[in-house]
Amino acid sequence: MRRLRAATVALVMLLSALFLAPPPASATGALLAKTVYIPSRWQSTGEVPWVPERTKESANFILLWGDRSGTDPRNAPTQYRFDPDNILSQLESLYTFYVNTMKFTPETGLLAQHKIIVIITRTWSNAPLDAWATGGSTDGRVGVINIAPGAAQPGSWGLAHELAHVFQNYTFLGRSGYGFTHPSAGTFWEASAEFMAMQVYPKTAAGDLTRFIRTENLAYSSSRHHYGAWMLAQYIKDRDGLAMFNRMWNEARNTEHPLETYRRIAGIDQAELNRRLGEYAQRNVTWDYSNRADFMPFINSLYPFVTAYNGVNVEAVNASAGHFRISDALAPSDYGYNKIRLVPSSDGALIRMRFRGHVNSTAQSGWSYGFVAVRNGVPRYGPIHSSSNGEVTFQTQPGERDVYLVVLGAPGTVHKYAYLDGYPKNYRYPYQFRLQGATPWGFEPGHVKPPAPGNGHWHSNGGGWVDNRANVAATAYVGPRAAVYGNSTVSGNARIEDLAWVNSGATVGGSAVVKNSALVQGGANLSGNVVIGGDAEPATACGSGTYLMFNPDRRCDGGPGETDVNPPHPIFSDNDLAFGTGGGDPTPTPVNLAANATPSASYTSPWETVAAINDGAVPSPRWGTWPETGTQWAELTWSSAQTIKSAEVYFFDDGGGVRVPASWKLQYWNGSAYVDVANPSGYPIAAGAYNPVTFTAVSTTRLRVVLQSGQASVGLLEVRAFG
Repeated sequence: MRRLRAATVALVMLLSALFLAPPPASATGALLAKTVYIPSRWQSTGEVPWVPERTKESANFILLWGDRSGTDPRNAPTQYRFDPDNILSQLESLYTFYVNTMKFTPETGLLAQHKIIVIITRTWSNAPLDAWATGGSTDGRVGVINIAPGAAQPGSWGLAHELAHVFQNYTFLGRSGYGFTHPSAGTFWEASAEFMAMQVYPKTAAGDLTRFIRTENLAYSSSRHHYGAWMLAQYIKDRDGLAMFNRMWNEARNTEHPLETYRRIAGIDQAELNRRLGEYAQRNVTWDYSNRADFMPFINSLYPFVTAYNGVNVEAVNASAGHFRISDALAPSDYGYNKIRLVPSSDGALIRMRFRGHVNSTAQSGWSYGFVAVRNGVPRYGPIHSSSNGEVTFQTQPGERDVYLVVLGAPGTVHKYAYLDGYPKNYRYPYQFRLQGATPWGFEPGHVKPPAPGNGHWHSNGGGWVDNRANVAATAYVGPRAAVYGNSTVSGNARIEDLAWVNSGATVGGSAVVKNSALVQGGANLSGNVVIGGDAEPATACGSGTYLMFNPDRRCDGGPGETDVNPPHPIFSDNDLAFGTGGGDPTPTPVNLAANATPSASYTSPWETVAAINDGAVPSPRWGTWPETGTQWAELTWSSAQTIKSAEVYFFDDGGGVRVPASWKLQYWNGSAYVDVANPSGYPIAAGAYNPVTFTAVSTTRLRVVLQSGQASVGLLEVRAFG
């Protein structure tokens, strides 16, 4: 669960804790070196009516529990029973992992001052403390975990997840202007906590993958994705290293969406961000990540209909012309994606595609798309394209009979949707395409649908998957990618369409319509003419009205659907997508190689940082050498050789002790010495701007900026390097 918040005056209280047994060893140093801080109002208002007799401490934590568990919770009634020593031991081990092994955030500031509070919920008879598991902070200064006895048993995933939330809070507690506190970061909080817990227990769990995989088209930040959206963090880890994930959390600004933070720290522009996220979407065809062996058992055990489809269906505009479209309902939203399975026309076929998106200037519409060929389970990736009106080719190889077109919603800016801004409030990016050399799966000549997977069958009216335990009338419609699971009932003229699914224990009847990416929860009873669409998740009875968004505050009010921000658009004709009329991709923005280098320098003023030179941020932080003068240098080092042929340098000039240099140059390491780059285009010296230089390409692991000072010291705000 997400972080807790509280903002009232509090009091530092040192507890004389009563120990039932010797406390666990410290995770980081001397036992009980930290102080205990508990808000004074907790006792005075009864918010948390703790007493010293029901507490226990370790080096970094203090447990509080209620009267129902007594002074020795090991002997309490079953529902209130827990072992304080075991919980503290688990927490200390997790603390050590996050601080010392994962190096998520340094043990400084408030984290180094106070013990984290752990409230064992559901153990008080006189307080409404009934949360199953949450993690966060209180009073802006100390971490808090709320966890029930049943969630804190040995090997607790809940403790790992909620302590991750606590550490997320410590990235901004006491640091004004920092932290993922913007409403658009909500899903990233939950996805990151799952990702962090997976670093500790890689084979124990893998988030709510059913909800994520079933709605890959929804915006990445959709609340539907929260626990299952950790694969983006895994992509970043595999591509940039775990340190990049940690930096995102520790260097985030409180106005940023997480993708804006990544873009800034990586030193890339929006076009390169969109290209990388296109790569991320491609990898989700086969879940091609370094930890694949750990999480694939969880994917293989999902509801059968989730993995059976592995993609979305398309609609034929003119199948004979190879012309298809994605329905507006299933078009990808921001950084959501479609996986469209293709059947090549022959072994080793050349696939030619004409792509055209329906551009909405208000949304700054954009797409990242490419092909993935799979042979014997091994993927091969085509390049990522971005033209909204383009033509591309992909050469398959012999034996690659499984091919996917992957299309990601990639707008020209990062839209900041709030956590509960659902389907109708998110832009979608519809598109059409024509194919030669392949056809979408299901449209190929002689197509035969395989047997239904798992304990299910294809419904006679619509062809969707129906659990053999379900009761679905022949008059009811279940669309080709829709699903009815468990012991649910669908009767009358009800329709289950698109990627909607009905969960076990739900009832849908009358002329009710469930469509788009809606999920009918167990216990819901839909009837009459009610329409459930978008990302709505009804869980109660309703017989009228239209509901297009997950909204915990909206009840069955019979009202119209929420206003959709996406305007209607015409359908392109075959001629609009004629081959030979599309443009190519825009000229790609070069990748800033400096973002993945390790910086160092001849000297750094104690109050400055050499990390500034490749953090992607201008005008601060800064690297400066005051009071040193003369020849100074800053250097970028890579773990493997990089081909570099141009660079840009942004000087630090405060108008006082640090000024632009009298001169500067670039050198590279040739394996035995630093030498000047050949044929430089010139070394301009301008304040308040990037100073570019091109030169004969070099292959090197080190690039050095050599600065010669004038009367003052010198410094840099940023260095960029390009191949």
